[in-house]
Amino acid sequence: MYQTLRSVPDADIRLGAALNARIHDVAASALGAMAPRHRTVAAEIVAMRFIERFAASTWSEDWAPLLVFVDTSCRRYAGILPMSELISVTLDAVCDLVGSVSNTGLADARLARLRGEVERLTALPRLVRAIHREAIDEVDVALDDLITRLDQSDELTAEHSRAVAAWCARLAERLSLSKQDTIEIARSGLIHDIGKISTPLEILNAPRRLTPDEFVVMRQHAADGAEIVAALPLVAHLLPAVRNHHERMDGNGYPDGLAARHIPSSARIVCVADAFNAMIGRRPYRSGIAPSEALERLVSGRGTQFDPIVVDAMIDVVTTTPLQRNEHTTP
Repeated sequence: MYQTLRSVPDADIRLGAALNARIHDVAASALGAMAPRHRTVAAEIVAMRFIERFAASTWSEDWAPLLVFVDTSCRRYAGILPMSELISVTLDAVCDLVGSVSNTGLADARLARLRGEVERLTALPRLVRAIHREAIDEVDVALDDLITRLDQSDELTAEHSRAVAAWCARLAERLSLSKQDTIEIARSGLIHDIGKISTPLEILNAPRRLTPDEFVVMRQHAADGAEIVAALPLVAHLLPAVRNHHERMDGNGYPDGLAARHIPSSARIVCVADAFNAMIGRRPYRSGIAPSEALERLVSGRGTQFDPIVVDAMIDVVTTTPLQRNEHTTP
């Protein structure tokens, strides 16, 4: 099925390097050609993975993994993403970069053959399958145990975590994630701060801003939470958001200093939900700020601290769903 495009002689390694260096920019260019309602985190992830595999193919001279990815993605996202359009605009953005890199090994004829095979795959009829119901009882029991432990440690943090879970669910729905992904994002939000059961209460509930040394201790909750979750097989798959929800797009976050596309998508969503609810919620040393001001602060960190697509989704969620009384803690 994929053998006709297995080899691309003399592929220019500079093209692969250029693609890898600009994956986020090329993906953004591709999504910019789509209707705003289709510019979702899921679409961005598919675009970036397509670009990564295209780059790898220029080095390996093997296009099969790229085409397998297209085929698999079309099956997985049938009925969720407009895959034909998404793959087409992503390939267009890649070809634009190919044209800007001189002396590449990819001849126009090979790109035309690749486009033809991609279009054939995206045009195939796909079965839109109902999401299989999971046996959630045991998972929910494990999650309930974790949030109960957090509640017993600090009620305010547990209250915040429940609110973040609700914001995460709204964000995931607005970002057009699948039902199952929405459930997992909400679950991640629920236990994102579980590591704070190890944070000393005098730091966690300090009625003032923390000192630099205290802040170092506070930041440890992300890694501590990851260890707690990793030890529980039923919820271990939620570890990326628990560990990395304080990473920043510019790479200046913690605990791993990840940047942009290297930050798990679930963590990027939890990050925005966490920050927004922290700003509008009460804290030991201050009362919450107005949602409008919180949105302004999200916008100010758009692209540096926060994923721009997720910020836009939060703005949409907040501005199209009026806050109810006391919703600053539990949306």
